[in-house]
Amino acid sequence: MKKGLFLAGCIFAGVSLPAATLTVDRNGGSGMYRTIGEAAGKAVPGDGIQVRPGVYREHVAPERGGEPGRPITYRAAERGTVFLRGSEEWKPVLTPVPGEKNLFTTPVPEDAFFGDFPNPFRRKLNAGGRDKKEPARPASGALLPYSLGQIFCDGGELRQSQTPEEVRRVPGSWIITPDGGNLLLHLPPEYDPERSLLEITVRDRVFAPARRGLGYIHIEGFVFEHCANQAPFPQLGMVSTRSGHDWVIRDNVIRHARTVGLDVGSEYWRTDLIPKTTPEDRKQLRKGGRHLVTGNLVVDNGLCGIAGWSCRGVKIIGNTVERNNNLSLTTSECDWEEWAGIKLHEADAALVEGNLVRFNGAHGIWFDNGYDKARITRNVVFGNIGSGIFIELGAGCVMIDNNIVANTTPFTGYYPGRGIYVHDASGVKICHNLVFDNAAEAVFMHNVTDRKTRGKTVETSDELVVNNIFCNNGGGVSLPVPGDRSENCVSDRNLFVGDVGFRYSGSTPWEKISGDAAKLLTAEEMNRVRVTKRFTPEVWPKVSGREKNSVFLTGREFGVRIKPFEPSLYLTIGKLPAFEPVPGIDRDFVGLSYGARVFPGPFQDLKPGATAYRLLFPVPSDK
Repeated sequence: MKKGLFLAGCIFAGVSLPAATLTVDRNGGSGMYRTIGEAAGKAVPGDGIQVRPGVYREHVAPERGGEPGRPITYRAAERGTVFLRGSEEWKPVLTPVPGEKNLFTTPVPEDAFFGDFPNPFRRKLNAGGRDKKEPARPASGALLPYSLGQIFCDGGELRQSQTPEEVRRVPGSWIITPDGGNLLLHLPPEYDPERSLLEITVRDRVFAPARRGLGYIHIEGFVFEHCANQAPFPQLGMVSTRSGHDWVIRDNVIRHARTVGLDVGSEYWRTDLIPKTTPEDRKQLRKGGRHLVTGNLVVDNGLCGIAGWSCRGVKIIGNTVERNNNLSLTTSECDWEEWAGIKLHEADAALVEGNLVRFNGAHGIWFDNGYDKARITRNVVFGNIGSGIFIELGAGCVMIDNNIVANTTPFTGYYPGRGIYVHDASGVKICHNLVFDNAAEAVFMHNVTDRKTRGKTVETSDELVVNNIFCNNGGGVSLPVPGDRSENCVSDRNLFVGDVGFRYSGSTPWEKISGDAAKLLTAEEMNRVRVTKRFTPEVWPKVSGREKNSVFLTGREFGVRIKPFEPSLYLTIGKLPAFEPVPGIDRDFVGLSYGARVFPGPFQDLKPGATAYRLLFPVPSDK
């Protein structure tokens, strides 16, 4: 089997060695610190903090950062053996429910248990602009609202339910009673009252500086977990750069945050909303970004895996991002639509490369509200919900190339499972991707609002869709009818496999589209169009001027299959067409250079017959 994805091996060359090493051991010892926070308070630029194995229950809140070439480095002595948790051990008095196995009630923990932090069981999860301190109970209705509380049994998260009936039926679940006085817990079958460890989340951050805007901090090799954080806005990730700059976040596990696992931005969507800041402060905070996030496992977070507002120059390379939005939050809980594996706002010069983004209960990768000179390349985006890759609200340039996007399923009627989806955004270049088995269209672009970006009303213009392979999707490539807000949109030189139907996106009435088409097509061709309300590959180039040089194959002539857990990919083809290269794309998914004539899709070494690719990703230890 062929090896696939590259690893960026020399990114960290030239970083200075620590000036001093501060050792942390929770058991103490001569010259050692018992907590990471103690060591953070002593570290100066150039220092390294090495943390010995163990469970550390604290919020690490550095008050200073490093300097260029002299970062402050936080490093686990052995990767995956240092657990930094926002939870504490919990030993409740459990009252069995008569006639029920492993079903108990216990009072909601007293506020004093949480110390300086608010009681998360008394606070409603709120991803909108409403009061973030809104109480979770008392409440009524068919579905009771989620709180910020989390309960863990022997390391596994117990699922917060929204109905008492579900808790009675499902082991490993719990709910706050409607009056807010008690918890109803259905503990898992393996629960042992003498040996099992119960934990509840106390802290609303786990690693986040005490001051905004710190730079040159490195975090390496930790397992961050358990965090009762509220949803955006502001963005308050369990691990947070807090408007900082030039961080390196490498080889960590980031899991089981109540909402956002990692935030790499400015926390607030407008700097004038940031509390206790002057205009000069806000000016400096706008200069944040340029972080490197690499080699991490970001998994099982309640809302979003990686998020950020003001993400200029952020590089997200070689991570595994999966099973985020595991609460399946939708607009019924979230005024702000912040659900995604990776969600970046203001992503100028951002790079998302070589990530495995799979099985998120949300869009896979989402750029929103601004981008320029940005790139999404060489990712595997599989089994997500809504859209594989989503671009929204911008007029810069973003290149989406050499990605594998597959098996996207519907989220809501508005997000029906498209491979690559674009709205209110121009300058999107979609080239050399393999997009297959998505529930809806391979590519869909249109205008949905009259918002403004860079002082102009949004458009769907200057789009380019070339040199891709689109196989067995729920539709082809849908771009708007040319007009004042949809100019210079090109889709051509693609390879389509299977039964493909084309249509225009947007709000142009079908009567006008079919009336214009009738002037160009025969009566027989128009009859077929009227029945299906779609255009076949034979007539679409006549009607739209698009796909004139594209190639159409049947499923017998091309086959693709993916094993998502290895992960690996299997392709079978008879003969590939050759097209013109795209300027600015110089290598394929596995790093091979493009020539004067190129194959469509992300692999330039395909040959007739079967080819297998093992898709290698740097997945950290998950101990």
